[in-house]
Amino acid sequence: MTIRESLRVPALAFGVAVGVLAAPSGCASKSDENLGFELGNGQPQLVAEAGVDACNGDANCVDANAFKPLCVSTSCQAPYGTCPSDTFLCETNFDSDNDNCGACGVSCPRGDGVRNLFNAQWFCQAGACKMVCDAAIGMSDCNADPTDGCETNTQCDANNCGGCGIKCPAGVECRKGSCGCPSGLTACTPGCGNLCNYLPADNNNCGACGNVCPILDPPSYPHMIYGCVDSKCNVLKCDDGYIDCNGKIEDGCEVAFYDDPKNCGACGRACADGQSCAGGKCACAPNEAACPFREDFFCTDLDNDAANCGACGNGCPAIDFLTKPVCKFGHCSTECAPGLADCDGRADNGCETMTSSDPRNCGGCGIQCDLAAGQPCMGGSCVMAPCNPGGPQ
Repeated sequence: MTIRESLRVPALAFGVAVGVLAAPSGCASKSDENLGFELGNGQPQLVAEAGVDACNGDANCVDANAFKPLCVSTSCQAPYGTCPSDTFLCETNFDSDNDNCGACGVSCPRGDGVRNLFNAQWFCQAGACKMVCDAAIGMSDCNADPTDGCETNTQCDANNCGGCGIKCPAGVECRKGSCGCPSGLTACTPGCGNLCNYLPADNNNCGACGNVCPILDPPSYPHMIYGCVDSKCNVLKCDDGYIDCNGKIEDGCEVAFYDDPKNCGACGRACADGQSCAGGKCACAPNEAACPFREDFFCTDLDNDAANCGACGNGCPAIDFLTKPVCKFGHCSTECAPGLADCDGRADNGCETMTSSDPRNCGGCGIQCDLAAGQPCMGGSCVMAPCNPGGPQ
């Protein structure tokens, strides 16, 4: 009788090693469970039955002697350890804990904000504090000196324009990460944050920097003004954001090309079905909305984006560090942060249980490790190790 014709391996009991049941020669089927074995890829395996030295060339059979039974362990396994501030054994992950990075008490730098120091955020990665520059504002670490963080603004620095070591020609400013203004545009106002000007149509710099067109009473035509056209003032033109697509003066500039999906950015430029027009560009999936961002926009799902929940800019607040804000169907809510859970069902103490390290709630509420043996919970799993002939490790 083979294993698949007799008993299956029972589920693992705490403190008891699991092995292959003794049986005559043969090869077990994929339906036979061998709990507690290091199976490698986590998939069901065909295991040679006890007493068989090899699988006789059967590619679908695996030698049972290659597997090691597991026992309850009371020791932490790398990268976990126990620090004085811990509540439970093996609670600290030295690879990623910002307050115990690589060893107990080694804290990554902090600034005025959380982990923000000198335009940088510090994180524990692989047991070492590493600096991440704030790319959103163009900051970089060009001097390779971590003591001053990300000291260089590559959006404005003429010696590091758009990236470290990229120098602009003498006398040319760095504007938004580019040396000078693009062809056809002129820099009328010095400074990194100032826009480049298109002199042929700029009402404040018409034909030349500083030549301001006078403000006249608006015409009777919708969305039209008197302004700068072909470097000349007091010429009838469309107001900003509008365009004349039908050529009829009586309805003025009838198209708002910034958000018209049939004339997105220009007359006749239609967006594809399901797309919207925002900022004169076609974008966003059917379930997304275009929210403004600086001079451009971004697409987001207002039903699920905690920073834009139900409407652009409507951020869901965090109640405390134990919870994280979430957006569900356009309404703000909260849920427990990873590694935490509300096991007592009380609203007053929120997510009170650390399922990542609590041996009474290991990986989930009510999942207990072997408390009598002192088995710790590590990363949401009860610690197991290869059996030692002398007993649990």
